[in-house]
Amino acid sequence: MFSRFRPRVLLYALISTGIISACAQQTQAQSSVIVVDTFNRKVHVAGHANSRRPVGGLAKIATGMVALDWSVASKVGVNVLAPVPTFAPQMAGINVLGLQPGDKLTLRDLIYATMMGGDDLAAITLADFVGRDHLYRLGRQGDPQVEFVRQMNQLAYREGATGTRFQNPHGYENTRSIGYSTAADIARLSLYAVSRPAMRFYTNQRSRNITIYRGGQQLSVPVNNTNALLGDSGIDGVKASSTPRAGGCVAVSAERPASVYKQADGSSLIYRHRLVVVVLGSVNPFGEAKALLDQGWNAYNRWVAAGRPITDEKQLLNHF
Repeated sequence: MFSRFRPRVLLYALISTGIISACAQQTQAQSSVIVVDTFNRKVHVAGHANSRRPVGGLAKIATGMVALDWSVASKVGVNVLAPVPTFAPQMAGINVLGLQPGDKLTLRDLIYATMMGGDDLAAITLADFVGRDHLYRLGRQGDPQVEFVRQMNQLAYREGATGTRFQNPHGYENTRSIGYSTAADIARLSLYAVSRPAMRFYTNQRSRNITIYRGGQQLSVPVNNTNALLGDSGIDGVKASSTPRAGGCVAVSAERPASVYKQADGSSLIYRHRLVVVVLGSVNPFGEAKALLDQGWNAYNRWVAAGRPITDEKQLLNHF
């Protein structure tokens, strides 16, 4: 796929059942959860993190990143207009913006609509435009949607998300075969997403007006972020979703102010602090994610106080 960004896949993990609270234990029968330190890649909390299950609109994390990577690598950028394909309404499950075939939006606004509002037609339009261009550059024939989903799965594989298989760019379960992933794999994809300042900008806004070009007119339409935790406890992303098969799912990212430690030679050592929390299949995804974030920071504080030990390679996330 088009991408110059290849972060390290190695995710340092240390699973300790002693740090899983009674609250998390009670919900694990219904949900899969994980809390990962973004910078050290260590898992602080996990429950059924490798259980394969539908993830609904969290598939759009891969959709957004494939589109963003393509825009950078192809040097096309995100200001180009893309038309909503005629077949989009038959494929989609959620059309919160009321998009119609023939409407045109910039790739930037389509990413906003996909990542903030969870609009399925926006995701399909991204896939059609980017997939079509990708096939053209490769000199190949084929279905742009299929090519785009192939790129989503290649991204997942590249990031170590081997328990993931996407079937469409929007994640809605309206096809015979539905995609699946795991909490650990969604964490891997979220870690990649939050490593990109551009994607953090797309996902950390509560609302945004986007422009739809329709029949010679420009329509300004508001997009509201479906992530109810945005702005709470430093949360600035990533994606929320609720679908019939997947249930309530959320991936959140939260950062605390960096710590500065003076060294004996007069230099300063800076430690940044960011956690990613993933909850899949929850009846209360936001409440569970917030509780897990608090639990994760408590575990993180204890780990830092102990000197950030990582004692066994078998406890690394890539060995899950």
